[in-house]
Amino acid sequence: MQRYRAALDTAGGGIAAAVAGMALIVPFDAGCSTDSSAMQLTLLTVTLPRATAAGAILAVVTAVCVGMFGTRTAWATGTVAALLLATDHLLVASTSTTLATANFVDSLGAGVLLGAAGAAALTYRPAALGYLLGALTGVLVGHHIEDQAAENGALSVVERAFVDLPPDWLAAVAAALLAACFLVTERARTTSHPTAVQLPFAPILAAAVVITAVTAASERLTPGTESHLAIAGWLFAVVVAALVAALLLPGRDGTLTLLAVALTASGGAIATIHDHWKIAPILAALALGMLAGVALPRPAPVAAACAIIGLSVFTLLASGAQHHNSGSALLGGCLFAALAGYSFGAVTTRAAASSVLGLGVLLLPTAALTLEYRGCDALTALPGSNASGDRAAWSAILLGVGCLAALLVLRRLRPEGDEPS
Repeated sequence: MQRYRAALDTAGGGIAAAVAGMALIVPFDAGCSTDSSAMQLTLLTVTLPRATAAGAILAVVTAVCVGMFGTRTAWATGTVAALLLATDHLLVASTSTTLATANFVDSLGAGVLLGAAGAAALTYRPAALGYLLGALTGVLVGHHIEDQAAENGALSVVERAFVDLPPDWLAAVAAALLAACFLVTERARTTSHPTAVQLPFAPILAAAVVITAVTAASERLTPGTESHLAIAGWLFAVVVAALVAALLLPGRDGTLTLLAVALTASGGAIATIHDHWKIAPILAALALGMLAGVALPRPAPVAAACAIIGLSVFTLLASGAQHHNSGSALLGGCLFAALAGYSFGAVTTRAAASSVLGLGVLLLPTAALTLEYRGCDALTALPGSNASGDRAAWSAILLGVGCLAALLVLRRLRPEGDEPS
């Protein structure tokens, strides 16, 4: 029975995380492939990154709050959130709700789903790996499908199956699996209920600090930013915020947050791939990277940070990595996926909220992306999105070096004995 429950929790957590990742990375509709007015597109350009940031913070808040009430409550909360996502899509299709409103509701629902599923699945290893793999897969697949549908104007068979991300059918499957997980989970025997005084505010504060800094930097640094001092200042602010957030988290939990900040910047400097078949090797690299992170006897976060910097240097030196659908872009995408898989597979955290925060940071746009693109091109805020040019690569290198330095500071201040067992 326990074996079947572990399989169900792994599947439920993985699919729920995939749905949440799709909704947060491309909330409902970017509007670029529609007949949206100029005012609507301008509004979306401003609100989409903020909606994603709000969803990421809400994911951490949810993971902290529902985690206090046990796994069963977390599964129930995730079920409601998955139903909310499906309902939001149906309402938008049948009403005159604006895209900006729908995207914001979608992001909030996805944030609750990501946090609740994380609070439930991250309690033991098999379900945790399914959850992390599902979240990263949802981000990669969701961005690729939506980006190609917007660029080509016509939908392929694959794109029709995943139209209006996350697709209603997948959200329904997630809701059904989460409901099943809720039903098979035994009710926890508690003698007292947690109160607001017992609420661990540190992860929530850490999320507010780093997500606000990353979002503010991406809003302030645009293709029109000419001052190198301003760029360096904002990048430094992001690194400082990431270090502060890492120190707020227990033990060395902040390691994953620092790696996520560096990963997001590095991936944002790599151009996109266009052919659907090319997503297969990227997903394979993701799985292999996570397998390596789990199988190797000892995690090596410092080596991972150095490899992330190396990926940014590769993007700078290999001109093909900045051209869409090139072989270098595919190689860069595979390396990014492998490093993301390794980082989230190898680095374990004491609290589920710490892992959820790492995923939330990975969903945000960074200066490496927004320095090169504006408008619709910048709406799909995924590492590996339409970024090109030396400024993006240099920004990724500087953020990577800053995060490596912050990681060394964290390891110096937090002895190895503070790591989770």
